[in-house]
Amino acid sequence: MQELATKEKQLSHDSIVDAIYSEQIIQDYNANPLIEALPPVFTEDDVIEQISVFPPFDESERTLSPNYRFHCIQRLFQYFQPFEKHLDLEQRISRAIRQGYLHRNPFQKEEVTRVHESYQAIKAGKFLKNYQTEIRRTSTGFTIIGLSGIGKSTAIERVLSFYPQLIKHREYNGKPFIFTQISWMKLDCPFDGSLKGLCISFFSELDRLLGTNYLNKFGSQKNTTDLMLQRMAHLASLHGIGLLIIDEIQHLNLSKSGGSDKMLNFFVTLVNTIGVPVIMVGTNKAVSVLQSEFRQARRGSGQGDMVWDQMPKDESWELFVDGMWEYQWTANYTPLTSELNELIYEESQGILDIAVKLFMLAQVRAIATRKEKITKQLITQVANESLRLVKPMLKALKTGIPSEIAKYEDIRPIDMDEEMEKYKASIGMQDRIRIQKKLQEQKRIKKEQPLLEEVTLQLLAMDFNPTAVERAVKMVLKNLGEDIDKSLVLKETLRVLIEKDDKKNQIQMKKKEQKQINQSYLVHLMKEARQNKKSVHELFVEKQIIKNPGEDLWKDDEDGTLVSDAIS
Repeated sequence: MQELATKEKQLSHDSIVDAIYSEQIIQDYNANPLIEALPPVFTEDDVIEQISVFPPFDESERTLSPNYRFHCIQRLFQYFQPFEKHLDLEQRISRAIRQGYLHRNPFQKEEVTRVHESYQAIKAGKFLKNYQTEIRRTSTGFTIIGLSGIGKSTAIERVLSFYPQLIKHREYNGKPFIFTQISWMKLDCPFDGSLKGLCISFFSELDRLLGTNYLNKFGSQKNTTDLMLQRMAHLASLHGIGLLIIDEIQHLNLSKSGGSDKMLNFFVTLVNTIGVPVIMVGTNKAVSVLQSEFRQARRGSGQGDMVWDQMPKDESWELFVDGMWEYQWTANYTPLTSELNELIYEESQGILDIAVKLFMLAQVRAIATRKEKITKQLITQVANESLRLVKPMLKALKTGIPSEIAKYEDIRPIDMDEEMEKYKASIGMQDRIRIQKKLQEQKRIKKEQPLLEEVTLQLLAMDFNPTAVERAVKMVLKNLGEDIDKSLVLKETLRVLIEKDDKKNQIQMKKKEQKQINQSYLVHLMKEARQNKKSVHELFVEKQIIKNPGEDLWKDDEDGTLVSDAIS
């Protein structure tokens, strides 16, 4: 029980869900927990709603500083507009997964017996091409071939996101059923191009998903490809793998794989032995491998090949550009015109990845150069600078001549980080000076801080006021600048503090003297009042030091009447 809890803890990530079984409309899919646990068959409207990605956008973001807007522009990588071929892809994947599970029901005796045979073969170190228990395989994979950057991998990932990758079964129809189902698994061909490397990728991906140790157990280089295939077939049944996607097929190397015949035999055996639908995805470079022998072409075309060419300039292109164009973070919004639309297509030749990155880099350049507006000239400049490595390929696509296009098997992707850094570096000399000054100021403060502390502590020991000391030291450091001796700072600060104290003492002395003078004069007046036998008040009125309180009452009014008369 503790071992099971440990396993479940290892599987506790976002891609695992508990199985929820749903009634199947299609009779063939009933009483199969691996199919019933899948999401329902989606309608086209469901697919459009689920597959579309329109990242958030706020008009107020256009007022942000350039550095923040550069971050906002990255959201365009999330933008995904579905087309007819995406709906077709979703339907193909939906059928492939379900048809693959059709005769792999874990509650059928034949499937259990076949898994047991496979286990015995692994224990004996054998490779079984034929099983005693024959099961009719219904797996129907297909091949997707297209230009790099056309959106193949992104589309597949969007469709696969409909299906939880790991489904945890616990009970089915009242019976215990402890089973972890992998509805799909995606592998990238290794860059060394070997078939054995592809098998190792399979074990490694299983370990990542399940927290197992299959790579160490089965992935040793001393094992033959046939033995690895046997183990892959066993694990595919043991964990209910519904679909296997092998991306970047063009990386397979004929020489390292033993030639085209051996490579094609591997793929045929892979589909037959594992019994899992296999989707192979690659660029035009993979065509020579996948179609050099008819049987492999037929295997890959279980549902018909999907060839993804450049997008034609039709309604789908208009829909794509219209949606993308709304995401502008330049201070000034540029409406989409037919000329701009035509230019984007001309420079990208309908390759969506290039179109999006061209639009992003045009905004980065507009912001960096403070023009804050997308123009035809700006787009052309960005295309000439950032697309120069793919220009030959784009030129070949523009001609439409197959022999010219065949010269370029792949397109080098645009390194967005590199291009953005290049444009951000041209923000302007003024910003660079401002940044440099800020760095110098930080450097100066960092350098002055220890000196400030040392001098301050010495002066505080002399009983100077702490606030006065801090102000005086900062003022001296600012006036004297960098690279100064501590003794000089201490001497100059002492001079400033002493001068301030002297000035303060002088002011206090003057106030004291004035007070004494005032006090002496008042004493003299008091003596004079006593000598003349007058009150101090009467004398002060005579000397006009104070005003007679009734004086205002006896002044003439405006009409000449005495105020006293008016009162009476």
